[in-house]
Amino acid sequence: MRSLIKSSILSAAAFTLALGTGVASAQPVAQTPLSQPVQTSGSVNPSRASGCGVLGEGPVQILRVSQDFAAIDIAVSGTSGLTLMIQGDNGFSECHTGGGGSINAPGLLNRGTYSFFIGNSSPTATNYNLTLREN
Repeated sequence: MRSLIKSSILSAAAFTLALGTGVASAQPVAQTPLSQPVQTSGSVNPSRASGCGVLGEGPVQILRVSQDFAAIDIAVSGTSGLTLMIQGDNGFSECHTGGGGSINAPGLLNRGTYSFFIGNSSPTATNYNLTLREN
């Protein structure tokens, strides 16, 4: 019984560490092929200046593309001034802006791991809804 409790405590601690702290740093991970759309939403407090506006501290979603390439439709809606930065393996970086509060970015992603960062054109608290859908 004692080892079961100890194991449960360690599992809960590992789960807590994996989630990180704060809404935006939870970093849920999805992997292709996607059997259904991946959706995440929340709020970030942009504080990190970048070439893609002011971003939150960490990615709001991570996607692992397991095949040679995947056709992914990326849709983000949220606060006016919304920005989306996608960073991937081998220096891949792509910026999308949505002045009216929405971004639609269809594209092909090669095999690898991609991090999705939400931000704003100014350091303004930003609400978002992110959807990844594989075609």
